[in-house]
Amino acid sequence: MAGTSSQANGLNWPALPMDLHPLLESALPKLLSHSREYALIVLDAAGRIVQWLGASQQLMGFSAEEMIGRHAGEIFISPDREKGFDELEMAIARESGRCEDDRWHVRKDGARIWVSGSMEAVREESGAVVGYVKVMRDRTDLRIHVDRLESRLLDCEAAAQRTRAFLRTLGHEMRNPLAPLRNASTIIQRTNDDPRADKAVEIILGQIEVLTRLADDLMEVSRLDARKVRLDLQRHDLRVLLRETHDAFRQSAHEKGLNLILMVPKGPLWVDVDRPKFHQAASNLVSNAIKYTPRGGKVWIKATQEGRDVLMRVEDTGLGISAELLPRLFELFSRGAAAEEAAPGGMGIGLSVVRELIDLHGGSVEARSSGAGKGSEFTVRLPGVDTQGQHIDG
Repeated sequence: MAGTSSQANGLNWPALPMDLHPLLESALPKLLSHSREYALIVLDAAGRIVQWLGASQQLMGFSAEEMIGRHAGEIFISPDREKGFDELEMAIARESGRCEDDRWHVRKDGARIWVSGSMEAVREESGAVVGYVKVMRDRTDLRIHVDRLESRLLDCEAAAQRTRAFLRTLGHEMRNPLAPLRNASTIIQRTNDDPRADKAVEIILGQIEVLTRLADDLMEVSRLDARKVRLDLQRHDLRVLLRETHDAFRQSAHEKGLNLILMVPKGPLWVDVDRPKFHQAASNLVSNAIKYTPRGGKVWIKATQEGRDVLMRVEDTGLGISAELLPRLFELFSRGAAAEEAAPGGMGIGLSVVRELIDLHGGSVEARSSGAGKGSEFTVRLPGVDTQGQHIDG
């Protein structure tokens, strides 16, 4: 490959191997050769630098005189050279014609820069590789931004782990005094004939139940988030499960002056679910609907099927959900101002538990509302099962 001087695209080039001239004439437009952002390096077949163009000196700190004739691997950091990444880059370009490679490189002053690079192999008519063209761009700013985001993500994950541990501990600590309180309340109720004491004990027992459910939710959400919950899946007719849920909440709805309505089809809707876990999810939805629906309103528990999915819907004429809250409704501790006003002291845990439980069943849950004061609808989708026990395809 004898060298000679040449002129390509109006530029004066020093002596180069003759078989690299077509590359220069077709792939090195004037714009790129004068670029302040893109560095362009031309290599021979052995990986030695024969041209150092564009922003190469600004990017790497070396002048063309310093770099021409040196192997391109010298701009790689030592660990990458030891692993052979410089040779691998050329091997991939030879095999597939092109190699995209983002990695750390080292400048003349010893500083590391994150470079987004692309190398292409140049071939003569016979197919033999006669050289390579490598285009590089400094993306250190982007890499630093990504590293910061990754660091923040790790911090968030660590914080989430601490939160789970706190919730689990809090749930245990809350449960410990509840049993003695319940026992003491029962003793007072049995040994005291004063009607006022009976009423007070009734209130205490009611609040103990509230605290018990809260403690259970705290422990459950930490287990669910850590994926430590195992399901005992059995085949059930969704209609039967919803009748049980309806019966469990009929009295509380009546006491609040609400009409709790169950609407199911005539035929069975088979699903594979963990019965206690499903009841926990369904109960959270129905209890929320009752809690946030004003006296005189209605709450519907519905069952239907759409294609392969078996659906449970809980709809109410209650407070509704604001557009701002709707996208984060199922996040832990997410609560709207209207919900806090209607039921002070809640922690916004129940819907997060619902989402995790339904997700474990291979289903999904979504919420809809036309806005504050316009009621809400929660839809649980579960994979349906046909009469032969096969999942419905659609």
